[in-house]
Amino acid sequence: MTIFALSHPLNPTPLPMATNQLPVHNIILAEDDEDDKYIFADALREINPGIKVEYVSDGNQLMALLENFLPDLLFLDLDMPHKNGLQCLVEIRGNEKLEHLPTVVFSSTTRPANIQTAYEMGAHLFLIKSSNFNDYKAALQSIMRLPWKTPEVIRKQYCINGRYTAFS
Repeated sequence: MTIFALSHPLNPTPLPMATNQLPVHNIILAEDDEDDKYIFADALREINPGIKVEYVSDGNQLMALLENFLPDLLFLDLDMPHKNGLQCLVEIRGNEKLEHLPTVVFSSTTRPANIQTAYEMGAHLFLIKSSNFNDYKAALQSIMRLPWKTPEVIRKQYCINGRYTAFS
């Protein structure tokens, strides 16, 4: 079983809501691993049980759902069947209706090249899966507080000298 976390602990103390913050009410989680779905759901339920989550298990299901439902935030696994996360990102960014959809890619990979590619394909944030539930929950809390009305600003914060880094 995979448990999510960050490589660096975060301070889970609530922050005041920024004026440019998009309240997150609806999320899509595109993830094929059932254990990872349960862990995400448990963490999110502890953070804010009022957030509605739609779950899909592969890229084809994601793209079909996005035809009729636009979430406030998309969490996108890289390794999914039928259409992987990068293929979905290309399709999302090429669609006028979806091109600005705030998207967090999350994966167990720590390879800088994979992180760079995800951002280049259109991710606004990259979260690395790890093994500590409390750190993962703290990361989700922090992610929910980011100013999602301006996702490109979030993305730029993780680019240093032309190289992108994972969320920490």
